[in-house]
Amino acid sequence: MIFFDIPYSPAQMGTWSVDVSNDGSPEFNSRHEALRFAVSSALRAQQWGETSLITIEGVDGRWRMFDHMAKGVA
Repeated sequence: MIFFDIPYSPAQMGTWSVDVSNDGSPEFNSRHEALRFAVSSALRAQQWGETSLITIEGVDGRWRMFDHMAKGVA
């Protein structure tokens, strides 16, 4: 299973990183770009037969889970 973790706050001023369980932490100029990367990578992984999970930290500090289609996971 591949995990994509997106924090609420930037790692550095104006730079968001996505912690990818199998491939380091690419950086992006916005949280939106980081989310776009995670969703497209998770979708690609799903097409290759891999299972993936996107976790996103909210403003309240809670982490929420989403599948490769960016739909919430209970």
